[in-house]
Amino acid sequence: MRPSKRFFRLILPVSILALLWGCWSREPRLPREENSVPVEIGTEKRSSRQAFHRPDHLRYFLEVALGSEYGLGDFTVKKWAQDLQIEIMGAPTPEDYQTLNRVVQELNEILAPYRRISISSSPGNVQLYFIPHHEFYQFEPKGIVFSGGFFWDWWRGSGEIYRARVVIASDRISQRLRNHLIREELTQVLGLMNDSMRYPESIFYQAYSEVQQFSPLDKQVIRLLYNPNVLPGMADFQVLDILKERMSSGN
Repeated sequence: MRPSKRFFRLILPVSILALLWGCWSREPRLPREENSVPVEIGTEKRSSRQAFHRPDHLRYFLEVALGSEYGLGDFTVKKWAQDLQIEIMGAPTPEDYQTLNRVVQELNEILAPYRRISISSSPGNVQLYFIPHHEFYQFEPKGIVFSGGFFWDWWRGSGEIYRARVVIASDRISQRLRNHLIREELTQVLGLMNDSMRYPESIFYQAYSEVQQFSPLDKQVIRLLYNPNVLPGMADFQVLDILKERMSSGN
């Protein structure tokens, strides 16, 4: 699982333990299948990647896709192998619906023809909740208190995401911030789970933000994740190898 970044606080004893734990490892705490096999990263291949010039969108992709902000150590690609069906729960406002439809349309244009997102009236593989803060406890891990919104992803040992949950506050935040969170969390459940301080105009910006659109770089990163040559479970050196092959062949 991976929660959103800017809108939470930790109860003090838990935060101290989490900080100490973060110094030791980077292993994402996500539900996995028991028979999963992790991807092994060959150190002999890592040395060869240093000489390869990385375009901005590739460097940014490696930063926001390989590893989650609150996860630890599993620096491999996570992506959906199936289309996403969003099931809406709770009490969204009319503008929430408008924003959701707009974000879904934009993401479908970016993801086409490889994946499609739809809003479903039946149970979906993405549950989107619009609920007040006092109901967040139903979905929060013990000891963590969120504010504003967050999401969880579930993936298999192969790296294929098969389930997600997004929670957006229906109280105590402005509609503009809620519009931002709808865009951000739905984008990050695609498998782009980390944040960065590099680009304030990016939907993945780590500091406080109310960005209302995807930057050109954001679109490149989303397209790269759902390029059919980038497979779930790939490590960074494998993504780099594929890009080098495509560039050398002119594709």
